Amino acid sequence: MQEIDEILGRFPDLGTLVGEVKQLKARLGKEHDPNTPGASALTTAELRLLPLLCTHLTAPELATELLLSPHTIKSQMRSIYRKLDATNRHQAVTWARELEIIDT
Repeated sequence: MQEIDEILGRFPDLGTLVGEVKQLKARLGKEHDPNTPGASALTTAELRLLPLLCTHLTAPELATELLLSPHTIKSQMRSIYRKLDATNRHQAVTWARELEIIDT
């Protein structure tokens, strides 16, 4: 959001983008509660992995795909589950779809 604010500061007349940014800020303001699971709790690496959890790929296959170690993938998966209050991959994906973190 800071980067978006800087861009809008330099280019304040960006048409409909200005309104969309206001809507996004309002939505994030409502959803940004550190005690509520959601996208704001996830790291960039976890957000990169999350859509791949929808696939049939195993943790070692995900590691190969993302050029990471299987241990790193498993660690990120556990962190995603914890942050989304999920106990397994299916729950994490379902909850992420409900929160609109990933597409349905």
